Amino acid sequence: MVQKLDTKPKVDEFIEQNKDKLIVIDFYADWCPPCRNIAPKFVSLSTEFPNAAFLKVNVDENSETSQAFNIRCMPTFVFLKDGKKVEEFSGADENKLRQTIMKHI
Repeated sequence: MVQKLDTKPKVDEFIEQNKDKLIVIDFYADWCPPCRNIAPKFVSLSTEFPNAAFLKVNVDENSETSQAFNIRCMPTFVFLKDGKKVEEFSGADENKLRQTIMKHI
């Protein structure tokens, strides 16, 4: 299941509640075609990897969180373990997304 949170306090709470898992955050924008293309694949991966926590952050609706993570382009995927960033990449690459999840899960 993918959560979509629209404020930084909600994102911070989500990270705190799931810090024992791999957290995968998709920073996206509604107007971004690659973001729209990868969105259903991101949902599928959340089903494929139920032991990870999946979160979507709309950069336009939640700019505070986007700025805190220093997001420069979309989509950007951020991977957290124990509440700390372990990896990040930009681009709608489903294979790289799956491989990065498998690397850190």
